[in-house]
Amino acid sequence: MSFDNKKKYDLAVAWRIYPGVSKTPLIYPKNKFNLVSVCLKSFLASAANLEVKYYFLLDGCPKEYNQLINELFKDKAVEIIETASLGNLATFKMQIDILSTQEDSDIVYFAEDDYLYVPNEFHKMVSFIRNHKKVDFASCYLHSDTFTHPIHQHKKNTIDFEGHQWLSDSSTCLTFMTTKKTLLKTKDLLLTYSNGNNDCAMWLVMTKTFIYNPLKYIQFYFSNKESFNILKVAVKYSFKFFFRFRKFSLYIANPAIGTHLEKDLVSPDINWIEIAKQVNNNVVEL
Repeated sequence: MSFDNKKKYDLAVAWRIYPGVSKTPLIYPKNKFNLVSVCLKSFLASAANLEVKYYFLLDGCPKEYNQLINELFKDKAVEIIETASLGNLATFKMQIDILSTQEDSDIVYFAEDDYLYVPNEFHKMVSFIRNHKKVDFASCYLHSDTFTHPIHQHKKNTIDFEGHQWLSDSSTCLTFMTTKKTLLKTKDLLLTYSNGNNDCAMWLVMTKTFIYNPLKYIQFYFSNKESFNILKVAVKYSFKFFFRFRKFSLYIANPAIGTHLEKDLVSPDINWIEIAKQVNNNVVEL
């Protein structure tokens, strides 16, 4: 894949922020504003040597969120879009629309508001996408169940690059990197999430994992109902995409470059609380 070196930015990011706390985060479990603040600071520290264009979707956020972004990103290229509590499905669609039509960068990143990043590491994701033509999507987040959950039990390819072993995988969440070209090819499938699909089912169709194997449906039905239900959702919401296009590859950094902060599902082998303290001037509420 060729990249337009004349583009002004290394990366275009569309970031969804919602003021409510979902599940139980590792830090600031009762204060979403402080949680978002630490996550934004961590991204700035992680992407310090990249030129980034930021689009922030503030979905029903109080005015202090707007003020926070203007303070933290005052020297950055930022556009803020404020919406009236549209919800997860609608704002994901907005991310797709923004990143598939922007002209800032060939590389795009979908960001959620509860991810923490390792300082000075994020440039590796951009380099990974740029240097590997067969990589379609990349995730910073090594799921804690990557090596144990049945959905992730499949043959994995590995690529050693810049101190990480990048693992091919079946699925991830809704924080990921790709190119604008790949996004345009796959946007219709991604949009099924906004129509009721779930993220794991959507990725299984994208990566063509298990969906063609009737024995897996039967096996999961008797051995792991959660996995069976994921495949059932994939059929319900995205069957027309089973045969519509080729398999797309997804790779995940190991060790992680960032983590979803759901307390019991953080990426392993990294002290995320210490990283949060580091980027937040050693002040973190647990």
